[in-house]
Amino acid sequence: MPTSSLTPTHGRANTPTHAPVDPYHSSVTIDELNVSPPTSSTATLAESVSDLAIAMEPFADLLSAEPRQITMTRASTTHIESQLSSVTAAIELARQSGKPLSSEALSSLIASNFTPPLISKSGFERSVIHKLDGLYDQGAMSQQIAREILELQKQMNDRLILIQSKTEAILTQQLELAEYPIPRLFIVLPEGPAKYDPGNWFRTKFRLHFICECGKHTEPNNSKISHHLHLAKHEGYLVREPTEFFKKYGPFLLLMLELIKFGTSIAGHVVPTLASLKVVELVDSVQQSVESVTAKIDYSLECIDNQMAKVQASSPGDFIDTEPRAAITQQDLTNYLRDVEGLEGVELRQLGSFLKTSEEENLLGNLYRMTTSDGHIKWVCYDHYRASYREKYTQKLRNIVKLARGEFDEQLGRIEIVLESRFAATEFYNAVSKAKSVLELIVDWSWECTWSDLEQLENALKKSRVSILRLDLQEFRTSLTNRLLSPSAQYEALFRLRELPTMKTIHIVLPKGLITFVSFQPKTSSHLCKLSFELATGSMGGKEFARLAEALKNNSTLTTLDLRGNSIGDNGAQALSETLKTNSTLTTLDLRGNSIGDNGAQALSKTLKTNSTLTILDLQENSIGDSGAQALAEALKINSTLSTLHFKRNSIGDNGAQALSEALKTNSTLTTLNLWCNLIGPYGARMLSEALKTNSTLCTLDLQENSIRDNGAQELSEALKANLTLTTLHLSYNAIRDNGAQALAEALKTNSTLTTLELTGNSIGDNGAQALAEALKINSTLITLDLRDHSIGSIGIQALSEALKTNSTLTTLDLRDNSIGSIGAQALSEALKINSTLTTLDLQENSIGDSGAQALSEALKTNSTLTTLDLTGNSIGDDGAQALYEALKTNSTLTALSLRSNSIGSNRALALAEASNTNSTVTIRGVGK
Repeated sequence: MPTSSLTPTHGRANTPTHAPVDPYHSSVTIDELNVSPPTSSTATLAESVSDLAIAMEPFADLLSAEPRQITMTRASTTHIESQLSSVTAAIELARQSGKPLSSEALSSLIASNFTPPLISKSGFERSVIHKLDGLYDQGAMSQQIAREILELQKQMNDRLILIQSKTEAILTQQLELAEYPIPRLFIVLPEGPAKYDPGNWFRTKFRLHFICECGKHTEPNNSKISHHLHLAKHEGYLVREPTEFFKKYGPFLLLMLELIKFGTSIAGHVVPTLASLKVVELVDSVQQSVESVTAKIDYSLECIDNQMAKVQASSPGDFIDTEPRAAITQQDLTNYLRDVEGLEGVELRQLGSFLKTSEEENLLGNLYRMTTSDGHIKWVCYDHYRASYREKYTQKLRNIVKLARGEFDEQLGRIEIVLESRFAATEFYNAVSKAKSVLELIVDWSWECTWSDLEQLENALKKSRVSILRLDLQEFRTSLTNRLLSPSAQYEALFRLRELPTMKTIHIVLPKGLITFVSFQPKTSSHLCKLSFELATGSMGGKEFARLAEALKNNSTLTTLDLRGNSIGDNGAQALSETLKTNSTLTTLDLRGNSIGDNGAQALSKTLKTNSTLTILDLQENSIGDSGAQALAEALKINSTLSTLHFKRNSIGDNGAQALSEALKTNSTLTTLNLWCNLIGPYGARMLSEALKTNSTLCTLDLQENSIRDNGAQELSEALKANLTLTTLHLSYNAIRDNGAQALAEALKTNSTLTTLELTGNSIGDNGAQALAEALKINSTLITLDLRDHSIGSIGIQALSEALKTNSTLTTLDLRDNSIGSIGAQALSEALKINSTLTTLDLQENSIGDSGAQALSEALKTNSTLTTLDLTGNSIGDDGAQALYEALKTNSTLTALSLRSNSIGSNRALALAEASNTNSTVTIRGVGK
């Protein structure tokens, strides 16, 4: 049976009562109370109070004890830790002065320091108190202290037992690799020191920090580093909408924060108590004191208490501006943690919507994905990743992938590579089988391979830890010998890959020549492994299409069908629709460029009313008009699976937009709607805006190259003030002018979800830019702003530059094809000296000249966040190039600089090329030796 940290060892407890208590060893029973009067120090008294050992046998009525209705909360625990020493010090001082405290004085002292809650003295509590009272008198004062501490300790145990069981469920949870897109363990801490204010805590800036899942699975023999769970060395990700974040992830966060603070040892994971550490590293080479991190954890826990109290409040929408914990009982805590059992894949993917990241930034927090010897997925830091895998083989694998111009994402354990010969394949397979660090493999065969090559791949995979395989056979060309093999024998060769013990998911892209595979039914696998096919047909004849349509009726493996550019027309769409009525596996259907008109759209509409698997339907570049859009809109009112619908380059006008608007008012699954390059005007925009005011699922709306004008933009701005889900809005080339831009700017001042706004080619000018600049001073969610081709001059750019000095969220600003000139470049330079979030700045074709380049160079000497700067076509000469050369000597963050189509002489171009060789972080395009 687990023992408490208060349980004595050979007569004396090693841990003082006021030290942090191990919350995961919580059983406490009473056998004897040793409370001999202390003789010398307060520590002696503290130890005597902690000498509690428990034997359950003397309590005959223990099982019939009445349940307690109150709980030991975090506040009470902290009170014990911080106040016990002052109580014992007061008692010891009174004793040494020869004037020991009376029972009344002692009770008053305890009440003023501990303010313990009143509990019913019945059942278990009554038995304990009776036993204490029956002990021989060894000091009433010490007995009273022991009695009070015991009551609080028992209450705390109830809370911690619950937390331990929930934490264990999370740490032992196993997810499939495909469900593990980002690390699953994390905490949230305030960005800086903060004093908790119940009424304003949600205004605090919080950062999410991932946790390294190291343990026995990362600990090789003779390891020189510790292998306990710890916070990743990363600055963390800023949390947007803290209130909603704590509401969604609060129960999970409570468990993780307590885990990091108090420690545990569960299921092969060891977490030391925070108090036992010397320092905590949240960023490489930057250490924080344990006290500082503890204070931040306590602040986050206070915020969770606030949310927990809100759940219990009669008016859940109101903020709790009093201390919430006083009203929270053990039952409240149980209810709050009832459904938390770890985060599923979809919850992890949703995590990104709450975090402020650039488009290029991944959500991995400097952690690497690995698989354990028993096939379980873990996310660990680089030190533990290197300890688990053999570095020399991993380095060889890096070299091979680089030579093949492939991609090796070591954090994900994923390789994407094109193999162009049997020799290259053999070398690659050998490295994969030895490195043991590859979990996901995306391979494209592009030589005339044979089925024996498939056997070679199979043998390599047997020795690896690959569990996800995507094999692209579009260029597959079989030899005469292999063409003599029956289709079933060829299929058998692919099926054997499914039998590999580590394999979880296999997706194979088939060429038109292997279309017969679609008709085969897979055999039952010896273990759970998902097998799916994608068919890239290319140009297909009528007989081939008819054969495909027939095979699809009973197919159970094809998930993606690419029929783009086949001109199947309305008849083909109708035949395909009949097939999809019974097909239950296809999730993605690409029908781009197939001359499908309204009749074909109507046929597809009937299918969507019954089909329950299709999630992506691409109808770009067809001939669908209003009536076809109206038919598909009717299907959207019923369909509950489609998430992405592409209508780019059709002939949908206002009537079609109105029909889609009505569908969006009831549809609850569509997240992306692409209406790029249609015939939608202000009225259509108005109808769509009405839908956005109530729709709660659409995240991306693309209205590029329509004709919504200022009126349409004004309607959409009203929708943005009410909508809570749209994150991306494309409005390029819609004849939007100053008034439309000003309306959108007003919406950005209150909107809290939009992260990307694209306004290319709308001629908003300086007035529109000024309005958007004012919005950027207030808005805290927009990450990407595209203002290409707007005739923005120096006045507009000066306003935007002033906004960048205070804005702390925008990471990408596209200003290409404007007229900012050297004055605008100088204004941007001053902003870049202050701004600490912008990572990408595109200034192509802006006539900034040498003086503009010189000004930007000065900013580059101090700016530490900009990674991409595009100065293509800006009339920059040798003087500007020299200034940039000097800046690159000190700048260490810029990774991409484009100087194409300028007027840089050969000598300066050579110097810049040398600079890119010296500065290992930057790649300069447009100059050469």
